Amino acid sequence: MTTERPVDDRQGADAAASAVAAPAAPAAPAARPRRPRTVLVVAAACVAVLGIVAAVFVATRPTASAADDGPGSVDAATSTVSRGDLTERIRLSGHLGYGEVHELGTGLGGTVTAMPAVGDVLDRGATLFRIDDRPVVLLLGDLPMWRGFEYGMDDGPDVRQLEQNLAALGFFDREPDEEFAESTAAAIERWQESLGLEETGAIEPGRIVFVPQPVRVAAHKATVGDAASAGVISVSGTEKEVLASLAPNLKEVAMVGTPVQLGLPGGETVPGTVSAVGAPAEQDDGQGGKKLKLPVTITLDDPASADGLDDVTVSGELTAVKREDALLVPVIALLARPGGGYGVELVAGGGTELVPVELGAFADGMVEVTGGELEAGDEVVVPE
Repeated sequence: MTTERPVDDRQGADAAASAVAAPAAPAAPAARPRRPRTVLVVAAACVAVLGIVAAVFVATRPTASAADDGPGSVDAATSTVSRGDLTERIRLSGHLGYGEVHELGTGLGGTVTAMPAVGDVLDRGATLFRIDDRPVVLLLGDLPMWRGFEYGMDDGPDVRQLEQNLAALGFFDREPDEEFAESTAAAIERWQESLGLEETGAIEPGRIVFVPQPVRVAAHKATVGDAASAGVISVSGTEKEVLASLAPNLKEVAMVGTPVQLGLPGGETVPGTVSAVGAPAEQDDGQGGKKLKLPVTITLDDPASADGLDDVTVSGELTAVKREDALLVPVIALLARPGGGYGVELVAGGGTELVPVELGAFADGMVEVTGGELEAGDEVVVPE
Protein backbone atom coordinates (compact mmCIF):
# COMPACT_ATOMS: atom_id res chain seq x y z
CA MET A 1 0.00 0.00 0.00
CA THR A 2 1.37 3.45 -0.96
CA THR A 3 1.53 5.99 1.87
CA GLU A 4 0.78 9.54 0.68
CA ARG A 5 3.04 12.32 1.90
CA PRO A 6 2.77 16.13 1.22
CA VAL A 7 4.65 17.52 -1.75
CA ASP A 8 7.58 19.87 -1.06
CA ASP A 9 6.23 23.43 -0.40
CA ARG A 10 8.84 24.84 -2.76
CA GLN A 11 6.80 23.59 -5.70
CA GLY A 12 3.97 25.98 -4.80
CA ALA A 13 6.36 28.90 -4.39
CA ASP A 14 7.99 28.20 -7.75
CA ALA A 15 4.61 28.06 -9.47
CA ALA A 16 3.56 31.41 -7.99
CA ALA A 17 6.78 33.07 -9.10
CA SER A 18 6.25 31.81 -12.64
CA ALA A 19 2.74 33.27 -12.75
CA VAL A 20 3.89 36.75 -11.73
CA ALA A 21 6.67 36.83 -14.27
CA ALA A 22 4.48 35.69 -17.20
CA PRO A 23 3.68 38.31 -19.99
CA ALA A 24 0.09 39.42 -20.70
CA ALA A 25 0.25 38.05 -24.26
CA PRO A 26 -1.83 34.91 -24.85
CA ALA A 27 1.25 32.84 -25.40
CA ALA A 28 1.62 29.86 -23.03
CA PRO A 29 3.92 30.47 -20.06
CA ALA A 30 7.41 29.06 -20.36
CA ALA A 31 7.95 25.71 -18.64
CA ARG A 32 9.78 25.88 -15.32
CA PRO A 33 13.33 24.74 -15.90
CA ARG A 34 14.31 21.59 -14.09
CA ARG A 35 16.91 22.13 -11.42
CA PRO A 36 19.46 19.38 -11.46
CA ARG A 37 20.77 18.11 -8.16
CA THR A 38 23.84 16.00 -7.81
CA VAL A 39 23.36 12.85 -5.79
CA LEU A 40 25.56 10.00 -4.87
CA VAL A 41 24.16 6.71 -6.12
CA VAL A 42 25.44 3.47 -4.77
CA ALA A 43 25.67 0.96 -7.56
CA ALA A 44 24.52 -2.58 -7.25
CA ALA A 45 26.30 -4.78 -4.75
CA CYS A 46 27.30 -7.54 -7.12
CA VAL A 47 27.83 -11.04 -5.71
CA ALA A 48 30.77 -12.86 -7.37
CA VAL A 49 33.22 -15.65 -6.44
CA LEU A 50 35.54 -12.96 -5.12
CA GLY A 51 32.91 -11.44 -2.80
CA ILE A 52 30.43 -8.55 -2.65
CA VAL A 53 31.57 -5.33 -4.30
CA ALA A 54 29.69 -2.04 -3.83
CA ALA A 55 30.65 0.47 -6.52
CA VAL A 56 29.89 4.13 -5.94
CA PHE A 57 29.48 6.69 -8.67
CA VAL A 58 28.17 10.25 -9.04
CA ALA A 59 25.06 10.77 -11.12
CA THR A 60 22.82 13.71 -11.95
CA ARG A 61 19.08 13.36 -12.18
CA PRO A 62 16.39 16.10 -12.30
CA THR A 63 13.77 16.04 -9.58
CA ALA A 64 10.41 14.87 -10.93
CA SER A 65 7.27 16.78 -10.01
CA ALA A 66 3.61 16.95 -10.86
CA ALA A 67 4.20 20.27 -12.68
CA ASP A 68 6.28 18.49 -15.33
CA ASP A 69 3.84 15.90 -16.60
CA GLY A 70 0.53 16.60 -14.95
CA PRO A 71 -1.12 15.43 -11.74
CA GLY A 72 -0.26 11.92 -10.53
CA SER A 73 2.66 11.49 -12.95
CA VAL A 74 6.37 11.06 -12.19
CA ASP A 75 8.82 11.29 -15.06
CA ALA A 76 11.24 8.62 -13.76
CA ALA A 77 11.70 4.86 -13.53
CA THR A 78 10.54 3.38 -10.24
CA SER A 79 10.80 0.16 -8.25
CA THR A 80 8.47 -1.27 -5.62
CA VAL A 81 9.70 -1.71 -2.06
CA SER A 82 9.22 -5.37 -1.11
CA ARG A 83 9.45 -7.63 1.91
CA GLY A 84 11.08 -11.05 1.73
CA ASP A 85 14.31 -12.98 2.20
CA LEU A 86 17.59 -11.29 1.29
CA THR A 87 19.52 -13.99 -0.54
CA GLU A 88 23.15 -14.22 -1.61
CA ARG A 89 23.93 -15.99 -4.88
CA ILE A 90 27.50 -17.07 -5.61
CA ARG A 91 28.63 -18.64 -8.85
CA LEU A 92 31.36 -21.24 -8.62
CA SER A 93 33.31 -23.76 -10.62
CA GLY A 94 34.33 -27.12 -9.19
CA HIS A 95 35.64 -30.57 -9.93
CA LEU A 96 33.30 -33.57 -9.85
CA GLY A 97 34.93 -36.82 -8.80
CA TYR A 98 35.43 -39.18 -5.90
CA GLY A 99 37.29 -36.66 -3.79
CA GLU A 100 40.93 -36.39 -2.86
CA VAL A 101 43.19 -39.30 -3.76
CA HIS A 102 45.94 -40.70 -1.54
CA GLU A 103 48.22 -43.72 -1.63
CA LEU A 104 48.14 -46.83 0.53
CA GLY A 105 50.91 -49.37 0.91
CA THR A 106 52.75 -51.46 3.49
CA GLY A 107 55.97 -51.64 5.41
CA LEU A 108 56.17 -55.40 4.91
CA GLY A 109 58.96 -56.75 2.75
CA GLY A 110 58.13 -59.01 -0.15
CA THR A 111 56.55 -59.03 -3.59
CA VAL A 112 53.15 -57.82 -4.73
CA THR A 113 51.24 -60.92 -5.82
CA ALA A 114 47.64 -59.65 -6.20
CA MET A 115 45.85 -56.33 -6.63
CA PRO A 116 42.22 -55.18 -6.37
CA ALA A 117 40.44 -53.89 -9.47
CA VAL A 118 40.24 -50.15 -10.08
CA GLY A 119 36.78 -49.03 -8.97
CA ASP A 120 36.44 -51.65 -6.22
CA VAL A 121 35.03 -50.35 -2.93
CA LEU A 122 36.90 -51.74 0.07
CA ASP A 123 35.35 -51.77 3.54
CA ARG A 124 36.45 -53.04 6.96
CA GLY A 125 38.13 -56.43 6.72
CA ALA A 126 38.75 -56.29 2.95
CA THR A 127 42.07 -57.30 1.41
CA LEU A 128 43.86 -54.25 0.02
CA PHE A 129 46.41 -56.36 -1.90
CA ARG A 130 48.54 -59.43 -1.30
CA ILE A 131 52.24 -59.55 -0.48
CA ASP A 132 53.95 -62.94 -0.93
CA ASP A 133 50.42 -64.33 -1.38
CA ARG A 134 49.31 -63.16 2.08
CA PRO A 135 46.73 -60.40 2.57
CA VAL A 136 47.29 -56.86 3.76
CA VAL A 137 43.96 -56.00 5.40
CA LEU A 138 42.01 -52.75 5.63
CA LEU A 139 40.53 -51.80 9.02
CA LEU A 140 38.69 -48.62 10.02
CA GLY A 141 40.09 -46.02 12.40
CA ASP A 142 41.67 -42.59 12.63
CA LEU A 143 44.96 -43.77 14.17
CA PRO A 144 47.59 -45.22 11.82
CA MET A 145 49.33 -48.46 12.76
CA TRP A 146 52.52 -47.17 14.34
CA ARG A 147 53.57 -50.30 16.27
CA GLY A 148 52.94 -54.02 16.23
CA PHE A 149 50.24 -55.62 18.38
CA GLU A 150 51.28 -58.36 20.81
CA TYR A 151 50.67 -59.60 24.32
CA GLY A 152 52.55 -57.51 26.94
CA MET A 153 52.51 -54.27 24.93
CA ASP A 154 51.69 -50.99 26.64
CA ASP A 155 48.07 -49.90 26.86
CA GLY A 156 46.92 -47.36 24.29
CA PRO A 157 44.07 -46.05 22.14
CA ASP A 158 45.38 -48.03 19.17
CA VAL A 159 44.61 -51.23 21.11
CA ARG A 160 41.03 -50.07 21.62
CA GLN A 161 40.78 -49.27 17.89
CA LEU A 162 42.00 -52.77 17.00
CA GLU A 163 39.55 -54.43 19.41
CA GLN A 164 36.68 -52.36 18.00
CA ASN A 165 37.47 -53.69 14.53
CA LEU A 166 37.80 -57.28 15.73
CA ALA A 167 34.45 -56.92 17.50
CA ALA A 168 32.78 -55.47 14.36
CA LEU A 169 34.12 -58.44 12.36
CA GLY A 170 32.78 -60.93 14.93
CA PHE A 171 36.07 -62.07 16.48
CA PHE A 172 36.06 -60.16 19.81
CA ASP A 173 33.18 -60.57 22.27
CA ARG A 174 34.19 -58.19 25.10
CA GLU A 175 33.96 -54.45 25.64
CA PRO A 176 36.91 -52.88 23.75
CA ASP A 177 39.45 -51.14 25.96
CA GLU A 178 43.07 -50.02 25.80
CA GLU A 179 44.59 -53.16 27.31
CA PHE A 180 46.02 -55.93 25.14
CA ALA A 181 44.81 -58.95 27.11
CA GLU A 182 44.66 -62.68 26.48
CA SER A 183 41.17 -62.14 25.07
CA THR A 184 42.69 -59.78 22.50
CA ALA A 185 45.30 -62.34 21.45
CA ALA A 186 42.61 -65.02 21.16
CA ALA A 187 40.49 -62.77 18.93
CA ILE A 188 43.51 -62.10 16.69
CA GLU A 189 44.11 -65.84 16.33
CA ARG A 190 40.52 -66.41 15.18
CA TRP A 191 40.89 -63.52 12.70
CA GLN A 192 44.20 -64.92 11.40
CA GLU A 193 42.65 -68.35 10.92
CA SER A 194 39.86 -66.86 8.77
CA LEU A 195 42.47 -65.32 6.47
CA GLY A 196 44.77 -68.33 6.24
CA LEU A 197 47.50 -66.57 8.20
CA GLU A 198 49.70 -68.16 10.83
CA GLU A 199 47.82 -68.07 14.14
CA THR A 200 50.29 -66.17 16.31
CA GLY A 201 47.94 -63.91 18.33
CA ALA A 202 50.10 -60.96 17.29
CA ILE A 203 50.03 -58.60 14.29
CA GLU A 204 53.25 -57.35 12.74
CA PRO A 205 53.52 -53.74 11.42
CA GLY A 206 52.30 -53.50 7.83
CA ARG A 207 49.85 -56.41 7.99
CA ILE A 208 46.88 -54.07 8.51
CA VAL A 209 46.18 -50.53 7.32
CA PHE A 210 43.80 -48.25 9.21
CA VAL A 211 41.75 -45.69 7.25
CA PRO A 212 38.94 -43.45 8.58
CA GLN A 213 36.28 -44.78 6.21
CA PRO A 214 35.76 -47.22 3.32
CA VAL A 215 37.72 -46.39 0.17
CA ARG A 216 37.43 -46.79 -3.59
CA VAL A 217 40.43 -47.99 -5.58
CA ALA A 218 41.37 -45.09 -7.84
CA ALA A 219 44.51 -46.45 -9.49
CA HIS A 220 47.34 -48.97 -9.24
CA LYS A 221 50.67 -47.50 -8.18
CA ALA A 222 52.44 -50.84 -8.53
CA THR A 223 51.98 -53.98 -10.59
CA VAL A 224 52.07 -57.65 -9.70
CA GLY A 225 55.73 -58.62 -9.34
CA ASP A 226 56.86 -55.26 -7.94
CA ALA A 227 58.44 -55.01 -4.53
CA ALA A 228 56.12 -54.04 -1.70
CA SER A 229 56.25 -50.34 -0.87
CA ALA A 230 54.42 -47.46 0.80
CA GLY A 231 52.54 -46.77 -2.45
CA VAL A 232 50.88 -49.88 -3.87
CA ILE A 233 47.45 -48.44 -4.72
CA SER A 234 45.80 -45.02 -4.66
CA VAL A 235 42.33 -44.65 -3.16
CA SER A 236 39.60 -42.05 -2.84
CA GLY A 237 36.20 -41.68 -1.19
CA THR A 238 33.35 -43.92 -2.25
CA GLU A 239 30.80 -41.24 -3.23
CA LYS A 240 31.09 -38.60 -5.91
CA GLU A 241 31.42 -35.03 -4.71
CA VAL A 242 32.31 -31.61 -6.01
CA LEU A 243 35.41 -29.85 -4.72
CA ALA A 244 35.34 -26.08 -5.18
CA SER A 245 37.24 -23.06 -3.88
CA LEU A 246 35.77 -19.70 -2.89
CA ALA A 247 37.07 -16.39 -1.60
CA PRO A 248 37.74 -16.61 2.18
CA ASN A 249 35.32 -13.74 2.93
CA LEU A 250 32.42 -15.94 1.80
CA LYS A 251 32.77 -18.33 4.74
CA GLU A 252 29.66 -16.99 6.46
CA VAL A 253 27.63 -17.55 3.29
CA ALA A 254 28.99 -20.95 2.21
CA MET A 255 28.01 -22.84 5.36
CA VAL A 256 27.40 -26.57 5.78
CA GLY A 257 23.84 -27.33 4.67
CA THR A 258 23.66 -24.51 2.10
CA PRO A 259 21.86 -25.65 -1.09
CA VAL A 260 23.69 -25.52 -4.43
CA GLN A 261 22.46 -25.92 -7.99
CA LEU A 262 25.07 -27.78 -10.07
CA GLY A 263 25.36 -27.59 -13.84
CA LEU A 264 26.65 -30.88 -15.25
CA PRO A 265 28.30 -31.40 -18.64
CA GLY A 266 25.50 -31.67 -21.18
CA GLY A 267 23.39 -28.95 -19.60
CA GLU A 268 21.53 -30.85 -16.85
CA THR A 269 21.10 -29.02 -13.52
CA VAL A 270 20.97 -31.09 -10.33
CA PRO A 271 20.69 -30.14 -6.64
CA GLY A 272 23.55 -30.49 -4.18
CA THR A 273 24.41 -29.45 -0.63
CA VAL A 274 27.52 -28.03 1.00
CA SER A 275 28.77 -30.91 3.18
CA ALA A 276 32.11 -29.58 4.41
CA VAL A 277 34.00 -26.28 4.57
CA GLY A 278 37.73 -26.36 5.21
CA ALA A 279 40.09 -23.77 6.59
CA PRO A 280 41.40 -21.14 4.12
CA ALA A 281 44.59 -22.34 2.49
CA GLU A 282 46.92 -21.18 -0.27
CA GLN A 283 46.22 -22.68 -3.68
CA ASP A 284 47.73 -22.22 -7.13
CA ASP A 285 46.14 -19.26 -8.89
CA GLY A 286 46.83 -20.64 -12.39
CA GLN A 287 49.40 -17.91 -13.08
CA GLY A 288 52.36 -19.32 -11.22
CA GLY A 289 51.42 -17.73 -7.90
CA LYS A 290 49.44 -18.54 -4.77
CA LYS A 291 46.13 -17.24 -3.53
CA LEU A 292 44.21 -17.82 -0.30
CA LYS A 293 41.09 -19.88 -0.99
CA LEU A 294 38.27 -21.46 1.02
CA PRO A 295 37.86 -25.18 0.15
CA VAL A 296 34.24 -26.30 -0.08
CA THR A 297 32.90 -29.83 -0.56
CA ILE A 298 29.48 -30.30 -2.18
CA THR A 299 27.63 -33.61 -2.22
CA LEU A 300 24.97 -34.51 -4.76
CA ASP A 301 21.47 -34.88 -3.31
CA ASP A 302 20.98 -37.77 -5.71
CA PRO A 303 24.34 -39.52 -6.35
CA ALA A 304 22.82 -41.38 -9.31
CA SER A 305 22.44 -38.07 -11.16
CA ALA A 306 26.18 -38.15 -11.89
CA ASP A 307 26.32 -41.73 -13.16
CA GLY A 308 28.78 -41.99 -16.03
CA LEU A 309 30.61 -38.80 -15.01
CA ASP A 310 33.99 -38.69 -13.26
CA ASP A 311 36.86 -36.24 -13.19
CA VAL A 312 34.90 -33.44 -14.91
CA THR A 313 34.44 -29.72 -14.34
CA VAL A 314 31.01 -28.49 -13.25
CA SER A 315 29.52 -25.06 -12.63
CA GLY A 316 27.30 -24.15 -9.74
CA GLU A 317 25.30 -21.47 -7.97
CA LEU A 318 25.22 -21.37 -4.20
CA THR A 319 22.24 -19.67 -2.57
CA ALA A 320 22.14 -18.58 1.06
CA VAL A 321 19.59 -16.50 2.99
CA LYS A 322 21.34 -13.58 4.72
CA ARG A 323 18.20 -12.03 6.22
CA GLU A 324 14.69 -13.41 6.55
CA ASP A 325 11.55 -11.29 6.12
CA ALA A 326 13.53 -8.13 5.37
CA LEU A 327 12.33 -4.84 3.85
CA LEU A 328 14.19 -4.64 0.54
CA VAL A 329 15.02 -1.94 -1.99
CA PRO A 330 17.40 -1.99 -4.97
CA VAL A 331 20.85 -0.70 -4.10
CA ILE A 332 20.72 1.67 -7.08
CA ALA A 333 17.82 3.52 -5.44
CA LEU A 334 20.08 4.80 -2.65
CA LEU A 335 21.01 8.49 -2.54
CA ALA A 336 23.63 10.11 -0.32
CA ARG A 337 22.13 12.67 2.06
CA PRO A 338 23.86 15.97 2.89
CA GLY A 339 25.70 15.51 6.16
CA GLY A 340 25.87 11.73 5.87
CA GLY A 341 23.61 8.74 5.62
CA TYR A 342 21.37 7.59 2.81
CA GLY A 343 17.87 8.09 1.57
CA VAL A 344 15.62 7.10 -1.28
CA GLU A 345 13.47 9.23 -3.56
CA LEU A 346 9.95 8.23 -2.63
CA VAL A 347 7.07 8.74 -5.07
CA ALA A 348 4.33 10.55 -3.14
CA GLY A 349 1.44 12.89 -3.96
CA GLY A 350 2.24 13.06 -7.66
CA GLY A 351 5.88 14.03 -7.01
CA THR A 352 8.83 12.74 -5.04
CA GLU A 353 10.52 13.42 -1.73
CA LEU A 354 13.84 12.31 -0.27
CA VAL A 355 13.18 9.93 2.65
CA PRO A 356 16.06 8.91 4.98
CA VAL A 357 16.67 5.19 5.51
CA GLU A 358 18.86 3.04 7.74
CA LEU A 359 20.62 0.17 6.01
CA GLY A 360 21.46 -3.43 6.93
CA ALA A 361 22.94 -6.20 4.79
CA PHE A 362 23.63 -6.07 1.03
CA ALA A 363 23.21 -9.00 -1.37
CA ASP A 364 22.51 -9.65 -5.03
CA GLY A 365 21.75 -6.02 -5.92
CA MET A 366 19.37 -5.48 -3.00
CA VAL A 367 19.80 -3.85 0.41
CA GLU A 368 17.99 -4.44 3.69
CA VAL A 369 16.26 -1.34 5.14
CA THR A 370 16.30 -1.53 8.95
CA GLY A 371 14.92 1.90 9.79
CA GLY A 372 13.05 4.86 8.28
CA GLU A 373 9.59 5.58 6.94
CA LEU A 374 9.48 3.15 4.01
CA GLU A 375 6.83 0.45 3.80
CA ALA A 376 6.35 -2.56 1.56
CA GLY A 377 4.51 -1.44 -1.56
CA ASP A 378 6.03 2.06 -1.69
CA GLU A 379 7.48 3.18 -5.01
CA VAL A 380 11.03 4.57 -5.12
CA VAL A 381 12.88 6.19 -8.01
CA VAL A 382 15.72 4.27 -9.66
CA PRO A 383 18.10 5.36 -12.44
CA GLU A 384 16.92 4.44 -15.94
